[in-house]
Amino acid sequence: MPVRTRKNRRRPVADAAAWECVFSSEFDFFGDLRDAGVQTDAYGRPDREEARAAWQRLGAEFLSTFSGSHQPWALDQFGVPN
Repeated sequence: MPVRTRKNRRRPVADAAAWECVFSSEFDFFGDLRDAGVQTDAYGRPDREEARAAWQRLGAEFLSTFSGSHQPWALDQFGVPN
């Protein structure tokens, strides 16, 4: 008799790396958030309140590694994270 496989019940977690594109430019160009279970619209933008909550939770970690020449979109929209 074949072994019954179990469904993975763990939900993937969207970490700072998954939010990187959104934090810097508002859009999820590579589908990292969708792969982590975060809903985006047809253009790759997540819900604004979900993005704000993620920014407050992960923004400091993102800013410590950000090396872009422009100001990140999330910093402009939501201010300095707590």
